[in-house]
Amino acid sequence: MAKKGNDMAAFVEKHRKYIFWFILAVAFLMIFAYNVLTPYMSDDYAYAIEVRKAGSIWDLVKQQYGEYLSNSGRIIGQFNVRLSLAADKQIFNVVNSLMFIALVLLMYKNIRRKRKYDLLVLLLIITFLWKYAVSFGQTMLWICGACNYLWGSVFILGFVTFYRYFLEHPEKIKHGWALAAGTFFFGVLAGWCNENTSGGGLLLVLLFGLNFWLNKKKTGKRRIYPFMISGVIGMCCGILGMVSAPGVRNRSEVMSEDAYTGIVGFSSRVYKITLTIKELFWAVIILTVIVLVFLALQKRLGSWQQIRENETVLFLVTAVATSYALAIAPTPMNRAFFGAGIFLFIACIQGITDMAQMELAVRAAKYSLVSVLCVWLFFTYLDNLVNLARIYREEQERIGMIQADKADPNGDGIVVVPKLREEFQNPYSNVHESELEDDKDYWINLFYEVYYDVGNITAIPRDEWEERYGETE
Repeated sequence: MAKKGNDMAAFVEKHRKYIFWFILAVAFLMIFAYNVLTPYMSDDYAYAIEVRKAGSIWDLVKQQYGEYLSNSGRIIGQFNVRLSLAADKQIFNVVNSLMFIALVLLMYKNIRRKRKYDLLVLLLIITFLWKYAVSFGQTMLWICGACNYLWGSVFILGFVTFYRYFLEHPEKIKHGWALAAGTFFFGVLAGWCNENTSGGGLLLVLLFGLNFWLNKKKTGKRRIYPFMISGVIGMCCGILGMVSAPGVRNRSEVMSEDAYTGIVGFSSRVYKITLTIKELFWAVIILTVIVLVFLALQKRLGSWQQIRENETVLFLVTAVATSYALAIAPTPMNRAFFGAGIFLFIACIQGITDMAQMELAVRAAKYSLVSVLCVWLFFTYLDNLVNLARIYREEQERIGMIQADKADPNGDGIVVVPKLREEFQNPYSNVHESELEDDKDYWINLFYEVYYDVGNITAIPRDEWEERYGETE
């Protein structure tokens, strides 16, 4: 038995690289299948109505400028929404799946002191995203959400990774001013993605830059490079361009629902954010605390220098700051915590990686954790793959009814469709949260009516619909 175990370990070590890329390929196929089974929903229809009026990329740019003035300062994410809706949905499915893999690889890249082609770290990242990512259906699969949260996090974490690389390898800098210019524009892109997550990215590069400066100060070597300054300025410009948009003020006035203002209102929002953090990340927080205790006992957090340089601490501080930055905005949606979750996951997985493995109990805990998460993912994925397929089938059925009525020369333009079955609702679909109602003037009903060019659409529970109109099969 021991020999078989040794043979298996030797096989994994010999083929570690290929197993690593095989896992990534499987991860791509998994998220791609979910993307394929996710139809247009919610605001996708509103933007699709606008987008199909555009005859060129320039028209999309003008539409985005109008939105910048009236509704939102997130020109990067929102413009990607328009591009995605202007193309075939299958193109988005592929690109969005690649963005998911890019996020996995960027998180992997930011974990230090790991093995080459570290399978444990890779599996932890993938399973953490599937299990703990905030509002997965909204932030990873829904077009409007994915372009702002998933894609935005890729740009932000991509900039942080780029910045860290040159901090750690200054010898690679060949053309300093060209690098500074490129870092500035990359910083603008990363800063203009998402209000609190971009702010978290800025905090990270400042913390890494400060550590670089303090360490070089001790050795008397060069402490500042032009790209360090230009990158921070670029991010600041991007964030300022986003938060100062006229549309942000308009949106804040519309969304403000707090009964209290001033310090009382701020304290109320801090309290609500604290409860939301507990609701969204309790398991990861507990795991991170346990990891920090282990690191302290293993003398890895014994001095101020160790603390300020420890990536678990830096990413944890950033996650907290990214969350509580939302206290300055009115009633944030849960999906606004997506970026904070990404930073928290990196902090936790970095700590798990840093835990010394001399003790059998520590090794057992690490591999047991990733094994349990993989088993959970297997069953959860299959269960909800079926749910998404059922939702997709019923949504296509409804669209077919609408199009059939429109094509019928005797059609009256009044369409009654069945609601989606409640038992298909799951965390990987946002469609039930923007479901059609029996009121033809309900907001999502109006989007469907304009998009499909019919008189009015109403939806009633399926059992009631079948009683009135009979089964379609």
